[in-house]
Amino acid sequence: MRHCDHHVPEAAAELGDSGEAQPQPFEVPPIAANEEVAVHEHLSPGLSHGIDMVYSWPRAMVNRNRVAAQADEAVIIRTREERELERITRPDVQAVIYSPPALPAWFTALAAAVRNGSFRIPRTILSNASADELRNWLGAHLPTGGLDPEVHAALQQDIISLVDRLGVTTGAVRFMLRILTGTPNTECGFHVDTVPPRAPTWGLMRLYNGAGTAYVDPSNVISMDAVYRYLSRRERLARERVAARDDPTASAHLERAIAQLDAERAFLKQPSDVHLAPAGSIVAFKHIDIRLHWSHHPTAMAWIHCSPMEGEPRLLVNVTAWAPGLARRGTHESAR
Repeated sequence: MRHCDHHVPEAAAELGDSGEAQPQPFEVPPIAANEEVAVHEHLSPGLSHGIDMVYSWPRAMVNRNRVAAQADEAVIIRTREERELERITRPDVQAVIYSPPALPAWFTALAAAVRNGSFRIPRTILSNASADELRNWLGAHLPTGGLDPEVHAALQQDIISLVDRLGVTTGAVRFMLRILTGTPNTECGFHVDTVPPRAPTWGLMRLYNGAGTAYVDPSNVISMDAVYRYLSRRERLARERVAARDDPTASAHLERAIAQLDAERAFLKQPSDVHLAPAGSIVAFKHIDIRLHWSHHPTAMAWIHCSPMEGEPRLLVNVTAWAPGLARRGTHESAR
């Protein structure tokens, strides 16, 4: 599932019941030398421990004519009312950004601990887990550095409340949770997040501190073709930058090219019309089924957003429902 704050391979799934196509193994990209990686085994009674296979799904599986015929209109709701998050279930709602009128006092203490580095957690993914299993994992593994016990307990309960809320709106009983602290960088630009085939196409994100997440209104997007042209070129430049890291001249040239691409935002009708989901907010937002990624699908189908590229370290949590049919238990790895 594609996430730039918590970037992981594009899909983790087993072959669908229809048996229409055999997915091809997807090579997990290398981890940067300065990036931490966490691996956590998810223990399921009565089942052996294994490694979840990672696949990319052939684009030919998509019925593009049917997808292109869907309505290309959606709204983003900005609200101070928490109950409005439930409106993400409507097909004409792309995202709901709930910004509380006031944040609890423990947010300030947490932000200070993340900022000074005393509270740190590497990019971690926990998949195919129940709410109780996530609660137990958080109780055992959520760092305590820099946090008073009351703040630690409040953070743990806040994360679990996201899981519980998603269970209510999707009917899911098993989930995928991603959590990390990290310093903003220029690894990723604007993008959409993906879910495995047949999974509910909305999830929840909470940013606890730092710079906000940028996003654009769907009405400002020229087309998904334009978005994917931008994304394809940016990913190519980012790969070339990694390959040129030992060549300062080439690396600087690629850095400038990426910065220009991000500044132009050629996929937007009004390139300067960009909004921010602020720290403390909860965002319920639409993801795209992995089979539709890179296809000519309506702009309304997924939230186009971008993590900040500079600023202080941030704590971010994202929760999605575990897809029907993805019942295999195994290890849970983080990847760039």
